[in-house]
Amino acid sequence: MEIIWKSLEVINWVVIVISTICFGFQLVMILLFWLKPRHFKQSEDYGRAAIVICARNERDVIGDTISDLLENQNYPKDRFDVFVVADNCTDDTAQIAEKAGAKVLIHNDPDPAHHRAAYAIQYGFQQIIASGEKYDFFIKFDADNHGNPDYIREMNNAYREGVLIARPFEGSTNGAQNTWTAVSATYYIRDSRIACNCREALHLDSMLTGAGMMVASSIIEALPGNWDALSTSDDSEFTVNRLLENKRVHYVADAIVYEDQPSTMKDTWNRLSRMGHGLHGVFWTKGWKMFGHFFVSGRWSNVDLFVQLLMIPFTLLAFFWFVPYYVFYALCHLINWVGVEWMAGFSGLDGIAITSSVSQGAFINLLIMAAVVIGSFLVIYPLQTFLAVALSKKKLGWKSYKGYKRAVILSPLFMVFYGLAVFVGVLTKPKWKQLKRNAPTKKE
Repeated sequence: MEIIWKSLEVINWVVIVISTICFGFQLVMILLFWLKPRHFKQSEDYGRAAIVICARNERDVIGDTISDLLENQNYPKDRFDVFVVADNCTDDTAQIAEKAGAKVLIHNDPDPAHHRAAYAIQYGFQQIIASGEKYDFFIKFDADNHGNPDYIREMNNAYREGVLIARPFEGSTNGAQNTWTAVSATYYIRDSRIACNCREALHLDSMLTGAGMMVASSIIEALPGNWDALSTSDDSEFTVNRLLENKRVHYVADAIVYEDQPSTMKDTWNRLSRMGHGLHGVFWTKGWKMFGHFFVSGRWSNVDLFVQLLMIPFTLLAFFWFVPYYVFYALCHLINWVGVEWMAGFSGLDGIAITSSVSQGAFINLLIMAAVVIGSFLVIYPLQTFLAVALSKKKLGWKSYKGYKRAVILSPLFMVFYGLAVFVGVLTKPKWKQLKRNAPTKKE
């Protein structure tokens, strides 16, 4: 029995070390919240940009997204085009997009396995490049995305300073709508202002997301098929692929993309579980290769982003290990403590109580440890969220924190919800589901 206990303790310490590494990186970034964002030099040399939007049955939002881009960008109108890839649509998304002023590409693929954004974006790049039109860089938008008025200009500024791949600051069009949108919006604000800002300041690379990523045309044109990331999480896979080529992935703090956040528990769950499944796949197919590349390239970004991806399988490990292990541990010591005390009193042999003190101490220590871990969790996430929100208020043009105070308070619970959704997503294979779109509102 002692051998079993020792073996379980060793395994538990290994899991604890993994947990410490995962959360240790986040703690370092929180401590470096004071690092100033990087601002790229303003350039009057306007490159040609192609904004590519993949849309499947997005009639509710696509027209407004296109109109906003064509009418409100502080960038010469003749220096950018908007393309919409209507991906296996069964509604009038294509017609609405064309009427709004976009160049529409119809993508109908009979293979159900190809019914995801990665294949649509690949098709879009292939068609644009094959057309002979020359662009300096591409910007990938989702159908519900809106950029701040200087979005293309800021990406062009970065491009002119030698940035070939970049991600933006992520805001929200409906963050203050309700609790779900608020906690979801602050999750992305926190990732942008705390994590990405820290990485850019330390000359590390950021993980790309689907909303608003910029990639130089020279990179896209050189790729096999013009896009080599075809998984569910194509943006993360694309990041890993580029790190394996020793390319940099920057963060442009002054380019802000606003996206519609899911406004119900069901839609939030579907989004997170599908994302978790995709990231889990990227970790096991490319993650370890990226980690190993550190020993070739010497670039710490390989380790940093490996740990970021590691959070997904760690979530699975935590649920499968920590919960049953500590429940079993607590029950064993509690039963031993109470049972031995009862036997000592019943038999009159006080010496037996000496054995119970070991289980009593172990049980109490477990309660103290649990209190420390839970207490830290309840402090760190609200603190991190508050810092991100406070530091981003002016950038996002907020007049108050109305609607976001609840997000700060509820951020620990949202992360538990996030973990559960990812856990289920990893164990299942969530299918693409149409999310409920909200009417365009003031950007937040």
